[in-house]
Amino acid sequence: MQAAEYREALRRVLESTTAVAVARLATLAEAATARTEGVTITVFVEQDAEGPFAVWLNYEGPDSFTLDQRFGHERELFGVTWTEDGWEPDVPPRPRGWSHADLEEAVLDTVAEWIAPMIPTTDVDLHWEVVTPDGSFDPRPLGVKP
Repeated sequence: MQAAEYREALRRVLESTTAVAVARLATLAEAATARTEGVTITVFVEQDAEGPFAVWLNYEGPDSFTLDQRFGHERELFGVTWTEDGWEPDVPPRPRGWSHADLEEAVLDTVAEWIAPMIPTTDVDLHWEVVTPDGSFDPRPLGVKP
């Protein structure tokens, strides 16, 4: 499977959850305060006890801890979990011959493209970006550019 094929297959799965993500993004963006500087959407690509990857929103700025705690698991925009029958939802597996970095970059780019049109307009001027937890790749800025 080539990168474009993988990303297309993953995008179809992501799009099946768009309605939920749009609603969560709207709720989370609306909660931003004047002290909220931005929103970071982190793509965790790791095969752990929960599943192979997840997408979480975190606030940036002085109120970030309070807001992150207030919304808890509602900040998960997309997640893949292990079940007895495989992954749910059924995302494509890492193609043969791909390194972890290849997979991480493909997932990061696909998630950024999927989320970009969903970024809500708010009364608070927020900086939005999609990142990896360890900064392996440059952040992917989202939203309106000045």
